[in-house]
Amino acid sequence: MTRATSSGAWRARLEQALSVTMPVGHRDPGDNRPIAAHGRAARRAGVLIPVVAAAEPYVYFTQRSAALRHHPGQISFPGGSMEASDRNVEHAALREAEEEIELHPRHVEVLGELPEYPTVTGFVISPFVGWVDPNAQVYPDDAEVARLFAVPLAHVLDLDNYRRYPYERNGQTYQVYGIDYGDDHIWGATAGILLGLVQRLAHAERRPLDMPRPAEEETVRRGR
Repeated sequence: MTRATSSGAWRARLEQALSVTMPVGHRDPGDNRPIAAHGRAARRAGVLIPVVAAAEPYVYFTQRSAALRHHPGQISFPGGSMEASDRNVEHAALREAEEEIELHPRHVEVLGELPEYPTVTGFVISPFVGWVDPNAQVYPDDAEVARLFAVPLAHVLDLDNYRRYPYERNGQTYQVYGIDYGDDHIWGATAGILLGLVQRLAHAERRPLDMPRPAEEETVRRGR
């Protein structure tokens, strides 16, 4: 993909991607996750995709604590369920980011929102792309976050780094997506949300809306 030459160029590309209207018939990566099929009431959640405005921008990810009830040990974005005190789902995403990694909202400019992403576990996730002050200090909360790490934005926006997998749950098979960086395997909703951003960027820049290649593994099973 075309290389951005500065932080400002990356920001402009993100803003362009977040503003496009996708073509009729386009299916987002989360569209194969019908919540109703599992008999669950949807729970609203917000996540922040924190893009740090460094000379070579990077994205923060968290590895969830093994003690958490939902998705223990998995790699995700800062975020969580809406609470009664939240004004809206964007507020929930920013509040959770502050709680999980001490990223204060004053250091975040929300550039836009990606489409809602339904999950097979009964959540509807609203992802927000945040442009983060590179001078902001972040620290993982030990109770919720086992590890905080960064991945270059150029890596997560490169379609060639993604793979797709069949995933079996409750007798049904879904397509899930994954992206590796070093020893970290980012998959499921987190990778699917990023892939949606990759597709929007491709459409904004008039490139083909290709999908990731199949992975070599036959199936990604629950618990990986």
